[in-house]
Amino acid sequence: MAVVAARSAGRAPAAGSRRKQQPALQVVSSRPRWPAVAGGVVLAAVMAAMLGAAVFHTQLAERQLEIDQLERQVQEERARFDELRRDRAVLRSPQRIADEAAALGMVPGEASRFIGVDPMELAKQLAASGVTADDTNRVIVETGPLDQFRDVKSVSVGQP
Repeated sequence: MAVVAARSAGRAPAAGSRRKQQPALQVVSSRPRWPAVAGGVVLAAVMAAMLGAAVFHTQLAERQLEIDQLERQVQEERARFDELRRDRAVLRSPQRIADEAAALGMVPGEASRFIGVDPMELAKQLAASGVTADDTNRVIVETGPLDQFRDVKSVSVGQP
């Protein structure tokens, strides 16, 4: 009752009563830090992804520049091929060949003569030369000009 009376009178409590009012100290375990660690890992992953995206974008842009350069080279080479093909067509034109032959003093033949080849001699020549293509065992006998033209074209398909 003395303590209660002292408080009500506005006086300071005694030293002994102050100790009784303070709470007892206890050892508390530390708070878990896994949310902070998880946040750090997520932040590091996001930063790595952003860095990877920047590197990938840079490489993508470099590759696109290389592709554009190659496409320009292909277009230039196609244009060059078209020019060469045009030049070849001009050089192979029958009129130009006739003009060049006339300039060299050549004249058209007035008669032509075909020489028959013995099939045995042809077979010997084919055997001696070895296999040069898949069509070497085929002997053409008595073919007309149109058939000869087809045979020549079938062999020269794909050649410039």
